[in-house]
Amino acid sequence: MADVPARRRRRALTPFDLLRDEMSQWFDHLHPWGLERLGSEGEFVPSIELSETDTELHVKAELPGLSPDDVEIEVSDGVLTIRGEKREVTEQKDKRYHHREVVYGSFQRSISLPIDVKPEDASANFDKGVLTVVLPKDEKALHRKIEISSGD
Repeated sequence: MADVPARRRRRALTPFDLLRDEMSQWFDHLHPWGLERLGSEGEFVPSIELSETDTELHVKAELPGLSPDDVEIEVSDGVLTIRGEKREVTEQKDKRYHHREVVYGSFQRSISLPIDVKPEDASANFDKGVLTVVLPKDEKALHRKIEISSGD
């Protein structure tokens, strides 16, 4: 090993190193709240926020440059799916682009809902590029306080 420069020598892996590597790989495959990010690098993938009140789930999706006609929403088997297409404005041939970060194309985001909802009573609102979906909780998912009566 004397002929290998010190900076290129590999040190022996400890059990801690192996555990850290395994945990890093495991966390790389996790998505918070069951989010499934569909699409690869360079494709439009909207950001989503999921919150809840005592009676409803609220899902917000950032969809800049889209209109309600560009988006579809559905709930099936406890999964909310938002899909659509962000269309590119016709590229002007007489322009030279020096930098482009805006992405276009079809997208789909699915999020596992943490509780049962009543999709037939859901509502959606689109304002300033933000889609808000309100999903009322199913009665069986609501927490109820049970009053105790005395035996007298």
